[in-house]
Amino acid sequence: MLKLKQPAYSSEQAIEMCRQGITGNDKLLQKVDNDMHLLQASAVGYAASASAGELYTLPSTPNGRDCDPVVVEQLKKSDLLKLYSTYFVKEGKPARVIYNALMAAANEKCPFCGGIGRPRNLDHFLPKAHYPQFSVLPVNLVPSCRDCNMDGKGENFATSEAGQVLQPYLDNERYFNEQWIFARYIADTGGEPGGIEYFVQPPEHWEDTQKLRVKKHFNDFNLDLRFSKEAGPRLVTYLAQIQALLQIPLELEVAKNTILQPAIDAAPFVNHWERIMCLALMAEVV
Repeated sequence: MLKLKQPAYSSEQAIEMCRQGITGNDKLLQKVDNDMHLLQASAVGYAASASAGELYTLPSTPNGRDCDPVVVEQLKKSDLLKLYSTYFVKEGKPARVIYNALMAAANEKCPFCGGIGRPRNLDHFLPKAHYPQFSVLPVNLVPSCRDCNMDGKGENFATSEAGQVLQPYLDNERYFNEQWIFARYIADTGGEPGGIEYFVQPPEHWEDTQKLRVKKHFNDFNLDLRFSKEAGPRLVTYLAQIQALLQIPLELEVAKNTILQPAIDAAPFVNHWERIMCLALMAEVV
């Protein structure tokens, strides 16, 4: 739900830099040399499918402890996994610079949860266990926080259009530029500040599958609970500030506008949890 700029490094550069790092394994080096054009062709197909919201149509590779099929001409699944683990991630290898650049480009904000988590590693959007041909493809490598990587997504992948979570690099711009997350203020009758409840309400003009996709993303990454936890402390502060202005006295709408509108205007993107919270408070009598 947080849009990322496409990586500065291309698939060709990633493969070439991995190739440069291959030492002591002439057999793998020869395979990569022979099949480099096929890996690049698969990267083109990935980008086209992702931009059309059709990554679910790409065939997956069987996964299992003793399963090591040929994936790309001569390259086996184990070869492609090794390309990532030994020649892309490993410190001191030429391709490690791409790993570091991808992590730095996220600016300490996980795109899956809208920046509330801090990226700890790269998530394979299409899991490398099932799609090893994309193991070092930069646009398939998403900086992710632990909660999103381990609990929200894991090794899951979609088998239908509606089952896809949002691809931060290549997905339809409407998911990032149009509001589909909303909230309501839940007042506490015991004199406490209450809370903020988040929910999904996609625009009516969206296609049904697009509506289902954002609902899945919201649920898979547990954004209701996670956003509500973020909102709690800020809610207490905002309500206290509004009450202080009412003592001046100011009218309620003036007080709310004074406190909440700057936060709405400063939000980094349209579905940011704090912007949504402030919009909800603006609409409520608090």
